[in-house]
Amino acid sequence: MGTEPIRTVVVDDDHTSASATIALLKKFPAVEVTHYIDNSPELMSRLPELNAELLVLDIEMPYNNGMSVASIVKKKYPKIEIIFCTGHAYFAADCYDFEPIDFVTKPINESRLQRAIERAQKKLRNTVKDLVPEKKPERKSKKIGINIEGGYHILDVDSILYIEKKARKIYIHTNSGKSFVAKYSLTQLEEILAPHHFFRCHQSFIVPIRKIRYVKNNEFGKTYFIMLKECYEEIPLSRGKHAEIKELLEKYGIKFV
Repeated sequence: MGTEPIRTVVVDDDHTSASATIALLKKFPAVEVTHYIDNSPELMSRLPELNAELLVLDIEMPYNNGMSVASIVKKKYPKIEIIFCTGHAYFAADCYDFEPIDFVTKPINESRLQRAIERAQKKLRNTVKDLVPEKKPERKSKKIGINIEGGYHILDVDSILYIEKKARKIYIHTNSGKSFVAKYSLTQLEEILAPHHFFRCHQSFIVPIRKIRYVKNNEFGKTYFIMLKECYEEIPLSRGKHAEIKELLEKYGIKFV
């Protein structure tokens, strides 16, 4: 019981790339590649009959890209899990919104794919012990009560762009354009937001990991900045935090540029 291989469909318009992916997947007895489809319209029309449990889904495809497909799949077939596969790591931040099993870049690293399959097997079969931390642990309630000037504010953590200490005050900047002055220290907020995957990137800044687009440095390579989704500000990154955030982001498939 619970030992049947995971019924897997590979979706990739590049036949050479798909062949390489299928060859790797065949090394793992935990999965069975039941179908290969090279375009998204065919996938969506056949999905009801494929009895798929796992999609290994390319992102850059004609008609509808992989993220558009994932959006539909997650709504219509929420039990189907997804492993995104692409040649470009900068898609990772957006893919994270679909809660995939993993995000792997081409050429696919066999060890990375193995870990992804193990996570899929644990989720779908509940038979494999994790060898590495999950990419996206279960998040607690998205709403938190924050003590601000004038009272309490119920804040959706997904609305937080970043948190900044400026002139002895702590500002919570949100995607609505509003900022709130919090009656906490930055260290206290770091602890409050830890379960929601925020990162203290600088002595004066905290950022949400899921909103990080990329990390860049200046032309001399001595100063680092974080660029966030929905935000045009350059958030400073302490040099001492550079190695730490690089290791953290690489767990999410995100590369530095």
